[in-house]
Amino acid sequence: MSIKALLTHFGFHSNPFSRPVPDGALLLHRSFSEAMERLRMAIESRTPALITADPGLGKSILLGALSDEIDPEQSRVVYTPLSSCGPFGLIGQLAVRYGLKPKRSAAQTAQVVLDDLAKSSRAEILILDEAHLLPRATLEELRLLGNLDFDRTPPFTLILAGQPPLREHLAEPDLNSLWQRLAIRSSLAPLSESESGEYVLRRLRAAGAQVMLFRPPAMAKLFEHTKGVPREINNLGTATLLAAATAGRKHVDLKDVEAGIFDQQHS
Repeated sequence: MSIKALLTHFGFHSNPFSRPVPDGALLLHRSFSEAMERLRMAIESRTPALITADPGLGKSILLGALSDEIDPEQSRVVYTPLSSCGPFGLIGQLAVRYGLKPKRSAAQTAQVVLDDLAKSSRAEILILDEAHLLPRATLEELRLLGNLDFDRTPPFTLILAGQPPLREHLAEPDLNSLWQRLAIRSSLAPLSESESGEYVLRRLRAAGAQVMLFRPPAMAKLFEHTKGVPREINNLGTATLLAAATAGRKHVDLKDVEAGIFDQQHS
């Protein structure tokens, strides 16, 4: 069955479990809200922050929501997913993002970046995502940006984001200086069973559903299998809707979730 046929069957105007979060579908669950509050505090106080999350828990969605609420006239957000640093290294890449020319050494380039940010009339926010992929030597470069007098207000807010191995890297002795500077730390947790139900309902309503389509046993099975990981809920949710539509049902039964699980495991 095609996605178009699926939408027509249920009367949806969009796929409820697509990757982008539809308007009105963002669930501000407990873990998400707590992490958001800590990042807001970091920005307000210009305190370096760390946010970690296992894959699929919504780290990028959190960072996107944070960026969306920042007034661009008052603040400038530079977001860099650090999957690669290119030939100039981390500091050189950041210089390019700020429109600056890298110098001969990372230390010189870092000073140019710091001097430029110090002259900015706006609050500067630097979000470095996927930092768990960086080698230790590259993480050490961040100390060049954080090597400021503790009594001075830094010229920018650093938010370092990544998967849990990032915390393990930062806990190593040679990165202790950077770890200490990340004074505000947070993480995202999976959804609880009740939060998972609310997540699915919000997604369905944002796609045009008027009622909860998943029967209680089906929702319980969905939570059991996905363990409250939003990305897994999205994947299984789509497979489950396809199974229900193929069977001609306008709602989702336990057997549809089981069929969706089987399809995922054997496709």
